[in-house]
Amino acid sequence: MKRPQDKPKAKSRRKSRLSLIERAYPGGKSVEFPGMKGRRIERIELITAGDYHAVSIRFKKKITLHLVIDPGFTLKANLRDWKDGDGKNIKGWPVIVSGGMRL
Repeated sequence: MKRPQDKPKAKSRRKSRLSLIERAYPGGKSVEFPGMKGRRIERIELITAGDYHAVSIRFKKKITLHLVIDPGFTLKANLRDWKDGDGKNIKGWPVIVSGGMRL
């Protein structure tokens, strides 16, 4: 007599808690990196050298979110307060141009 075979279990397609969250945005998209909420930031660095560009966000406990950017770019950074919904500018920094580009 034959024993009934176990059916193979279907693989779960559950998203990882670190899966990117993409949203439509006027003229493009917004990408959120989940799993970062509540982490304490130690420092943020912009690295631009020749053909290598990255934003490195260092958290406490020596965890780093490293964002590599290709090819050339111009970075305009500002700090904004959105408490009232208007995005009041708190601080602006000089424009940063990647190595090899001229403004």
